[in-house]
Amino acid sequence: MKKISLFVYDFDGTLADTFEDIAHSVNLTLTEMNLQSLDRGIIRKNIGSGLVNLMTRSLSCLGCNDVETAVSLFQKHYGIHLLDQTKLYPNVRETVDYFSNKKNAILSNKPISFIEKILNSLNFLNSFDLTLGGNSLDNRKPNPKGLQTIIKKLDCLAENVLMIGDSAIDIETGKNAGVLTCGVTYGLGDQDFLYNSKPDYMIDDLSKLKSLFN
Repeated sequence: MKKISLFVYDFDGTLADTFEDIAHSVNLTLTEMNLQSLDRGIIRKNIGSGLVNLMTRSLSCLGCNDVETAVSLFQKHYGIHLLDQTKLYPNVRETVDYFSNKKNAILSNKPISFIEKILNSLNFLNSFDLTLGGNSLDNRKPNPKGLQTIIKKLDCLAENVLMIGDSAIDIETGKNAGVLTCGVTYGLGDQDFLYNSKPDYMIDDLSKLKSLFN
């Protein structure tokens, strides 16, 4: 059994089910810009590469390119609604707590202020040794800089690190940093892309980490 000293989790679609609040805020933004609302299936496919990419992709579906306005409006709406329906996925809290004798961190492309607000509201912020968001550094996933920064700050070796996420971007990030990777199939990411990214492990419930790395 591989020894893991640091678990690094993606946020949206891995730890927290944030989709409904994100989708609602995207459509509130589009409505305020006098644009048509998007189907939730389209919005789901646009999530995962950060806020700017989320709004760029959403606007491109409607033939609009005013990304700066859209990002600003989304931040306003999401700041109000980010806790309306957001919740942790089943067994997330228990699994992270189970590995409290290890290092636990979050690496997300989501703005750090939103992550911390959600974690604080869910009384989950202190379960993590370090959290980096999409605006914490100059580079976002799949660039490995964020993951490498976490590994260095928490004084771990890459060979003892596991990157966990619901999207191919998370798996690519882990591979780029030379760590083990684990895909979760219950999240927001496209499952075909996730499988094709060839993670070292694949699970349908976060609690299965306990049997893999007991």
